[in-house]
Amino acid sequence: MIRLLTLSALVCFSGIAIAQSNETYGQYDTVTLRALDKITGRSTDFDVRVSEPQVYGSLRIDLETCFQAPPEEPPESVAFLKLTSATSRQVQTMAAPRSLTEAEREATEGDDVDLRFSGWMYASSPGLSALEHPVYDIWVIHCRAVAPVTAPLEPSE
Repeated sequence: MIRLLTLSALVCFSGIAIAQSNETYGQYDTVTLRALDKITGRSTDFDVRVSEPQVYGSLRIDLETCFQAPPEEPPESVAFLKLTSATSRQVQTMAAPRSLTEAEREATEGDDVDLRFSGWMYASSPGLSALEHPVYDIWVIHCRAVAPVTAPLEPSE
């Protein structure tokens, strides 16, 4: 499902005052992020879905919502992200992002979390609202809808 939102409403959510516009943004359930490990110099692109947190290195990434400008407008993607330090139980590999299992999500709900970033990230201006972390940089590439899963066709007899 894609909901449309005007730029002025989106600006109210982000708390940034810019000129009013009639651009219409679509709301999506998946964001593509690019993460940079500053130690190794390796960058990785991966997707995060709403309510399906990912662990990248020692960071847990939760997506609240993502908005994308329509194709006929200047390109812009904006996502509301919450980044916290992952627990030692959640970190299995430092090389690739991975989804948390349902048990891992439930086990850490009551834990004290070390909040690293909570706010809007803009694809066109990654430095405007950036994660400040000594090892990782993370920024928004674009929003998209998840492709529906289709069942394979039954062969006809």
